[in-house]
Amino acid sequence: MAQHTLEMITETVGYFPGSVNIGFVQGKTGAILIDSGLDTQTAKKIKKGLDAIAQPLSAIVQTHAHADHFGGNAYLLSCWPAAQVYAPPLEEAIIRYPLLEPIYLGMGAQPLDELRNKFLLAEASRVDHLLPTEGRVEIDETCFEVIPLPGHSWNQVGLAVDGICFSADSFLGEETLKKHKLPFLVDAHETLLSLVKLLESNYRGYLPGHGPYTTTPEAVLTQNIHCHRRLYGMIEEILSEERTLEQALALVCERLQISIENATSYVLYRTALMGYFIGLLKEERIRYRFAANQWLWGKHDGLDR
Repeated sequence: MAQHTLEMITETVGYFPGSVNIGFVQGKTGAILIDSGLDTQTAKKIKKGLDAIAQPLSAIVQTHAHADHFGGNAYLLSCWPAAQVYAPPLEEAIIRYPLLEPIYLGMGAQPLDELRNKFLLAEASRVDHLLPTEGRVEIDETCFEVIPLPGHSWNQVGLAVDGICFSADSFLGEETLKKHKLPFLVDAHETLLSLVKLLESNYRGYLPGHGPYTTTPEAVLTQNIHCHRRLYGMIEEILSEERTLEQALALVCERLQISIENATSYVLYRTALMGYFIGLLKEERIRYRFAANQWLWGKHDGLDR
């Protein structure tokens, strides 16, 4: 479906469907968008959609600071300079300084030119207001509930309004989950806690950043949980013999039939695997040590070292 075609869920809440869903909430003076998509091309389609319903842009509320979720800001703000931008703490720093994304994915080193692409490096955007990490916030006389959903990103949030939960990338739609065999995250433990939080919630509907809107989220949330748990088990098995992160990544990709052919894919998969390591470490299922100038990871054997 065309990205500029607005799908309404309630009288005041809807979304622009696409590879990245963009939330729409009718504010007092105009449209409030939840995220803005990948780039200027996407943003132009959103502008066309807002023009079609004669709504100016009042605000953009960011769920997290990945390029595919705020890359449309620069163009939209050039069209509506008075629009206000809201973002969670820490995430806002990356939105203002997008070079931080390829920097952290490249382990802090100066990013390769190959990592300076629109999927990892969006245009910079101002951020006018920090969102609370949890609780309520009023934007253009509309009340939002901010739901902490970390894991996919450090301070990712969901937003609930009029009973509809915009869930960001806390879970992926079924088809997207199958496509991304090693889903991107920075902390698998927090990702699982966020999924359980959503599973225990009771909103009228749920819209993930990638995937279809649903009023019955139990099945897809459970699929996401099972996906992460299966990966936990696979990684734990691979680490039954001590390995470096690089060695483990090669074996995980082989098991999942992933073929890494460029630097962008490599840094995303490497970061994701480290996010699973972090989760397993928090659950005391793996451990690490240093030997022969290598950082070795292994299955937890219950022995103090």
